[in-house]
Amino acid sequence: MIKIICSQSTKLACLLALLTASVLNTTYAEDLPSPAKFNTDNELILPLNYREWVQVGSNVSPNELNNGKAPFNEMRTIYMDRGAFQHWKKTGKFRKGTLLLKEVMSAERYKGLTGSGYAAGDVVAVAGMLKDSEKFANEPGNWGFFRYPKLDNSELFQKTSKQFPTGKCSGCHVSGAQDDMVFTQHYPVLTDSKGTGRVAVPVE
Repeated sequence: MIKIICSQSTKLACLLALLTASVLNTTYAEDLPSPAKFNTDNELILPLNYREWVQVGSNVSPNELNNGKAPFNEMRTIYMDRGAFQHWKKTGKFRKGTLLLKEVMSAERYKGLTGSGYAAGDVVAVAGMLKDSEKFANEPGNWGFFRYPKLDNSELFQKTSKQFPTGKCSGCHVSGAQDDMVFTQHYPVLTDSKGTGRVAVPVE
């Protein structure tokens, strides 16, 4: 918060300062830059504050619901950078620089007061998709895909990622994703806010 103390003789200057601060704050809230940063080897650096972004969805695909062998036996939580979410809720479009990160966790059975179910285990990787019409001009939807696995025999994760080959990730997104290669049909936060400005469920 910006606090300005004014004397009687400086009221006009203070008023101008307050107006400028208001404009700067509004611009920052509505036009946050993309968090995507690359190193000199053209590897995408994992943002270390992604858990402070907007959590747009989560899902699980356990072996037990896939004839004993799911293609990906895991739980997933998806985060979207705040600037991209601001743009999405106004326009219903994924802007250039949109970064979606998926935290991948093991899926574990449990029994609790609410019944039997699945809970998240350890985080095993973070995966991401970045939209950039210049950098990924020849990729489907102009999306590039990245992955940050947990290092062997370590609590640490890979901090940078080269772009994955197109066929590694984009095929599923091209064939099954509802909106610009993003599985918005599984993310009610995105379907509800698309072009509506909503940031909560609608109420009576």
